Amino acid sequence: MKTLSFLTVTLLVAGATHAQNNTQSLSQTGNSNMGTVTQTGSNSSAGGTQVGNSNQLTQTQGEAAGYGNTMNAATTSQRGNNNKATQSQFGSGNQAAITQGDGVPTDNANEAVQLQIGSQNRATATQLGGTSYSYQEQRGGSNNEAFVTQSGGDGNYARQVQHDATSGYGTNDNRAIIEQTGNSNRSEQDQMGNNNRATAIQNGSFNQASQTQGSNFDGSYNSTALINQLGNSNVATQSQRGDNQRATIEQEGSLNTAIQSQGNSIGSVGNRAYIDQDGDSHYARQIQTGVGNQADTWQGANNNTSDVSQVGNNNTSVVRQNHP
Repeated sequence: MKTLSFLTVTLLVAGATHAQNNTQSLSQTGNSNMGTVTQTGSNSSAGGTQVGNSNQLTQTQGEAAGYGNTMNAATTSQRGNNNKATQSQFGSGNQAAITQGDGVPTDNANEAVQLQIGSQNRATATQLGGTSYSYQEQRGGSNNEAFVTQSGGDGNYARQVQHDATSGYGTNDNRAIIEQTGNSNRSEQDQMGNNNRATAIQNGSFNQASQTQGSNFDGSYNSTALINQLGNSNVATQSQRGDNQRATIEQEGSLNTAIQSQGNSIGSVGNRAYIDQDGDSHYARQIQTGVGNQADTWQGANNNTSDVSQVGNNNTSVVRQNHP
């Protein structure tokens, strides 16, 4: 076994007195390497590079409560098989980035998990290769951003959760984006608070995307959900509860399914649902409960099916099939 590292096998740093401005770097080349970095304090940075098989990296940067400890950064780059990276940040203004791959043709079984608690955090995960898995969760606070990009292989799975409400309200103006290119990918995003935006873009076959905003008890206000799928036999599901929401599903291909559900508009009036399916043999279903809702369904070519259910006042439904 060949192992080359700035810090051999395991690195553990704990700021016992809440030290500030910590900097740690971990570089490993070889098999069965393992790295652990623990930092407590503000303005700390943790970096890691692992090249080889069966690598693991865990980085933790501390405090939270009233969102103490700020402006920390954790960066991980892994190439090879069976890599695993976990990064946890607890304060505000933190940044976490994970890149796994691209050591073609051996990019298998990668895993990335990032958890951030606080405000104005940013989490980015990029996975290149097959059988990748990514999970990102941002708990409380405002202006958090989560991005997942998966490409270059089969069996990818991405899930992002942004929280509060029920009813801590909170989590204002958060954004979650998942982009997947390849086959057999799956995407899920849950958002609670208000002014949230969720976007899922999938290019390939057998992809699935599910997005939930609100669900409810003061969850969701002025939220926007978008799913864009290219390929065949895709399933897109979006569920929104409460206030000024907009849900859009765009699918191009054949044998795709799109389902959208919007609940009571608690604040000001006005949910809107839009489905656009290009190709043959699609199924579209729109469900709206509340007031001032509008559902538009556009389906092209042949053998498409549309189902619209509206309960409440001032609802409008437009269905157009065999459109150019």
